[in-house]
Amino acid sequence: MLAERRCRHRRSAPDYVDCFDRALAEFPTRIVGLAQVVDLLHVTHRPDEIERFRQAIERGDRFPPISVVHLAGRFFVADGHKRFSAYAALPVSEIVVQVWTTRRWLQDQWRQLRHKTRQQCSLAFRSLYDQRARAEARRLVLDTIGHWRRIVVSLTTRSPRS
Repeated sequence: MLAERRCRHRRSAPDYVDCFDRALAEFPTRIVGLAQVVDLLHVTHRPDEIERFRQAIERGDRFPPISVVHLAGRFFVADGHKRFSAYAALPVSEIVVQVWTTRRWLQDQWRQLRHKTRQQCSLAFRSLYDQRARAEARRLVLDTIGHWRRIVVSLTTRSPRS
């Protein structure tokens, strides 16, 4: 989802931090050093989407701040991995983040787990009698394997920014 809003003004030297609109945040926001933000899932399956976000940021489009959880003096990306990757590829040193509570992050993780589990159970049942459901179930299994592979690779390799 690319934002429709534009930055109010252009500067001769780009100040990309304005691309994150604090008014779109649901939680308190802060400006933090990019080096303080850790993305444990830096390996992506959608480099094309990251490139679209980077171009949109350079154009002046506005987005909700990246959601982070503050743990042990660092800010861990909870939501907005692709926007974060796009932003971190620019010549920037600070970023606007919205700071989720640990409870909010756990709720998000639980919601995602419930959704995927229901989706997989439904497809497994439907695939017993529906050819299209079998194809969709295969795609979902491959997507899930790819997702976990990206997690393992991300956790076992250094981020390009390190």
